[in-house]
Amino acid sequence: MEKPVETLEGWYCLHLFWQIDWGSWTQQSQDTQQQQVQQFEAFLKALTVFEQEHQGSHYLFNVSGHKADLGLMVLRETLDELNELETNLDKLPLFFNLYKANSFVSVTEVGTYTGKPTSEKGWAYVEAHLKPELPKEPYICFYPMSKLRLPDANWYTLTYEQRQQYMHEHGVVGRTYAGKIWQFITGAIGLDDYEWGVTLFAQEPLMFKKIIAEMRYYEASSVYGEFPYFIVGTYLDQAKLQNLFLNQLGADVDDRSKD
Repeated sequence: MEKPVETLEGWYCLHLFWQIDWGSWTQQSQDTQQQQVQQFEAFLKALTVFEQEHQGSHYLFNVSGHKADLGLMVLRETLDELNELETNLDKLPLFFNLYKANSFVSVTEVGTYTGKPTSEKGWAYVEAHLKPELPKEPYICFYPMSKLRLPDANWYTLTYEQRQQYMHEHGVVGRTYAGKIWQFITGAIGLDDYEWGVTLFAQEPLMFKKIIAEMRYYEASSVYGEFPYFIVGTYLDQAKLQNLFLNQLGADVDDRSKD
């Protein structure tokens, strides 16, 4: 049997995605809509307290495209806490107008193909990826991935040294995007349908295309990688959250018709 890589784990991670039932939502009065958004905002403020106390982190975003409308990435110390958080979300009146489009369960992970850290600075880097405060950059990209197990392309029958070399090549590319991409890897073997989750944050969405395209030319991806789907979105602060749910399209149309 080939030697497996040792991994370091930190907080449990949950990616949640919802579609908004706009038909249901628009049938409610503006006062009811406002109240439900305020309740959700109070929930988010409670999450921020966890983040400030370094007990977890979160990132709320508006999903681009048809796969979902709303996304939330949450980190907590235990899986039980994530389950409780998800249940409390489901009980919020706002979420009676949403239905889940997708989810992904995993745990923050750092591999040791390059060895374990030997310095305080190295361990600080690891800690920042195992128990991170997620950056509130304006753009997010999430995708699950697995390593192939085909007769002529089986990642798990490669020698440790081969895998180590392939991952080193990936790391070299990734470091060229420092300051442009913030990347977090979460392990999902035994926790979800795919083996890892990759979450990228950036100030410019084209950076997602650039880094992923470049990495496709290295064997870890070109031969052994499986990437079933990608989800991108934009960060939702309080103002943008209110605009998403409370902006009245009809009022905008009426205003334009008067011009």
